[in-house]
Amino acid sequence: MKIAPRLTQKIADAIPLPVRAAVINFRAFVRGKPYRVSIRTEETPPLFDIKDRERTLTIARIHRANRSKPGVMRGVDVVARQYGLDTLAHLSGGTFIDCGANIGELGLWARARDHAYIAFEPEPMEARCCDLNNFDGADETHRAALWKENTTLTFYHDPDTADSSVFEGAADLEKTEVPAVTLDHALGGQELTSPVIFKLEAEGAEPEILEGATETLKRIDWIAVDCGPERGASNDNTFVAVHDALLAAGFALREVRPQRLTTLYERVK
Repeated sequence: MKIAPRLTQKIADAIPLPVRAAVINFRAFVRGKPYRVSIRTEETPPLFDIKDRERTLTIARIHRANRSKPGVMRGVDVVARQYGLDTLAHLSGGTFIDCGANIGELGLWARARDHAYIAFEPEPMEARCCDLNNFDGADETHRAALWKENTTLTFYHDPDTADSSVFEGAADLEKTEVPAVTLDHALGGQELTSPVIFKLEAEGAEPEILEGATETLKRIDWIAVDCGPERGASNDNTFVAVHDALLAAGFALREVRPQRLTTLYERVK
């Protein structure tokens, strides 16, 4: 449980947004960083644009602006490397499925390689950012949790640290009911152009999502998974369950990135 970051965030939230934006921009100027922050007041609640000399990225939480310190696309490339996607940078013209899309940063990475982009994100503000970053604001991000069956789940919101989950963590988290669907149901009638890349990050729900994706897995070429210690209050990792499921589905392990315990699998059968 990330108690200290949440407490720090509550203190920061007491500072007016224009002041926080001004401080971020002043620090960026002094340090010679290329990005600046502006507030999208037309959005309710307000969102934030991070702009550098080439790109704009809309974010939901102003404290996450530091992810773009080296520049928007360089920050996106850092996220891609965390999942081992840098080894797939030569692939193009396929389909990128993003579970746990957050604001859709990896959509920028995928679309730069002419991949069709399919995003799943149940956090409302993050899903709105994903729409703005990848679909010209159109409501195309799937606002549902992926799961092993079509149902309704209790969703525990922890967006400040990007740790929202269908598993209960800290006792003080806000919770709501959200729709949950299987990947097979969501994509059953949709054409997926190869190569198909599936990025799976669900704060501990990865095994259940794979359970609900048996047919879709047959159409996927590469899977990047965050197996880190994020499942429930005990912070269990999901590597063993994910690894066993993907081996049984015809995939082979190609990369392990130990910093976040992310793994990359390739279909071999």
